[in-house]
Amino acid sequence: MFFGRYGMRALSLLFAVALIVFTVVPCAARPIRRLLGLPAVGERFFQVVAHPDDDLLFMSPDLLGAVAAGWPTMTLFLTAGEGTAGLEDRHDPHAYARQRQEGIRAAYAWLAGVPDLWRGRTVLAGGVPVRTEWLVGSPRVRLVFAGLPDGGDPRADGGGYALSRLLSGTTACVRAFTSPGRCLSKADVIGMLAALLTRFRPTELRTLDPDPSGTPADHLDHTASARFAKEAATAARLRVRVRSYRGYPITALPSNLLAGPEWVKRAVFHVYRLHDYRALSGPRYGRWIRRMYTVAPPER
Repeated sequence: MFFGRYGMRALSLLFAVALIVFTVVPCAARPIRRLLGLPAVGERFFQVVAHPDDDLLFMSPDLLGAVAAGWPTMTLFLTAGEGTAGLEDRHDPHAYARQRQEGIRAAYAWLAGVPDLWRGRTVLAGGVPVRTEWLVGSPRVRLVFAGLPDGGDPRADGGGYALSRLLSGTTACVRAFTSPGRCLSKADVIGMLAALLTRFRPTELRTLDPDPSGTPADHLDHTASARFAKEAATAARLRVRVRSYRGYPITALPSNLLAGPEWVKRAVFHVYRLHDYRALSGPRYGRWIRRMYTVAPPER
């Protein structure tokens, strides 16, 4: 081969250095802002997604500019994202859920250009306990982890796709995966989301696609999370702009990101994926990184 043994060692060394840089050194936030641009003054963004990484893959680069600038932004992850960990392999599903959270924290901190240091507490939102955290060096950047079961996990009450079953009413209630307590109903989940929306008062609510079409088919958790978010906004009686983002079906659409925003999106996702053993490889991630499509037009 052209590289030979020493060339391959050099590549391995460069890769190791890149891992250290991405996981330890925050990004230079000011140049990143120039690549992404800034939202209008006074904007506050609330993202509701199903899994840790949906925001990075399907709502970015729109999401990234506000985080890099430290503007008010809150991202809620409805499920723990444990999937089939521990069923198809020997990975502890609870450890995997924690690792995905660690990856999200690291990605947001890197993007904001501050150390990966967070503070948080468990709060009651509409009577439902959720974990809310804020970035110490950029405290207007917030994350919320609801910890409901991932759709791919058959260990949930009633089996897989707990969110979809709750939404449709085929299941009366489901216990959280990360901190199981009382069984949560559809009304409980909507109440929790409505309470968080009321407290945060966003100008824009971002969801995944509530009515997806095309192939490949979207994840049922994506659809359910979007519909829960929209019902919660209605329940909270908020005057808010709703912007929805396409999920898996963007795989078949043309790449549409400019080089600068794509580079930032790729770099941020790389920080995350170092904590997610299931996301370390696979061509589909590259396809999603090169694309972002919204469902037009935004709703109020």
